Amino acid sequence: MPLKRSDLVDVGAAFDLAGAEPQVFAVGGATVALGTAATVVIAGAVDDPAAGGVWNDQELRLQGPAPVLAAARLTGVVPCGSAELDTDLPVHLFARVDGLCCYLGLVRPSGSAWTDGELNSCELAIDPPLSREILDIVRPTVAPPGLPGLGWLDHVDSEPGWALELFVTGWHPEAVEPQAVGEIPRSIPPALADFYRLAARYPGILGGQNRIRSVGAVRPDSSAGFLVFADENQGGWDWSIPWEVDATNSDPAVWVGELGGAAVLEQEPLSRYLLQFSLYEAASTAPFTAALRNFPKHLLPVLGPCLQGVPLRTFMAPVAPTDFLVGPGIVAGVSPSYFNEDEVDVWIGARHRSALHPLLELGLQWQRFDG
Repeated sequence: MPLKRSDLVDVGAAFDLAGAEPQVFAVGGATVALGTAATVVIAGAVDDPAAGGVWNDQELRLQGPAPVLAAARLTGVVPCGSAELDTDLPVHLFARVDGLCCYLGLVRPSGSAWTDGELNSCELAIDPPLSREILDIVRPTVAPPGLPGLGWLDHVDSEPGWALELFVTGWHPEAVEPQAVGEIPRSIPPALADFYRLAARYPGILGGQNRIRSVGAVRPDSSAGFLVFADENQGGWDWSIPWEVDATNSDPAVWVGELGGAAVLEQEPLSRYLLQFSLYEAASTAPFTAALRNFPKHLLPVLGPCLQGVPLRTFMAPVAPTDFLVGPGIVAGVSPSYFNEDEVDVWIGARHRSALHPLLELGLQWQRFDG
């Protein structure tokens, strides 16, 4: 009889789906059986990004390395130079629960990362999505750590630099060995100089989506009128400040310049821009995310029990307008929908999965939810 989702079987019965005498390998924290009929993946029921496992209701993540045949079956990618391999066989997913294997259904490759032909990691799509009840069984909830607070919000208006430091030290891990800053040119305004000193202890604040240039790479543009200090990740635009040999303006205006176009002003000066930049990077690069796409703008107050606004004007208003909402351990970006002026896209980043849990109580239809 075919297995149904949530059926419990022993390991032998799970391996039988692969066919006679399957080859069995360990891939990250999972067991992978390769047979003539199918591939079987038995993942641990854990919440450990380093080990891999069920990531959310729609995704399984596995960490490499993996033997060539296993990598090909799990990703649909045959490494260059390998013999022709059958990558079209079905992939069955189980999770270990109380000594048995809980059947989760068929999965399909959805992404992978490689280095020199060796699998680093891969994702497999779970469709249809898991119910919340099953998800809580196969990816047990982990007790939350202390989550970053929101005390920094009290300083945004009067002391944006201090607000930035409080946010950064609560959100980012500190470097084991802080880097030496070196001499900072006098053309770098104090707010940016302080940012570089903070980055020596928390290098993650330089960006993972967009990027603040290293202090040695900050140079005047071709007109010698502006000092370019940050770049959009695809080169679509950059950010600059007026260039002075001896920076006398402690908080200059910031200009955003699109490739081939004229530069226009950001709505906040440098000190607040750097806080906006840090919030945007936090929401964009956090390990755990949630997303609402084409969400009716008039329903944004529904998020109020979990998220509150940041008292800053719109970030990147001329090119990609973004406003920010925050809660304990979470940062959300809100941008207009490309398709309907009455809708917005909301994307939320969290340093820890548990920070997203309160959002479940809102009863919304999330397009992605890692909590």
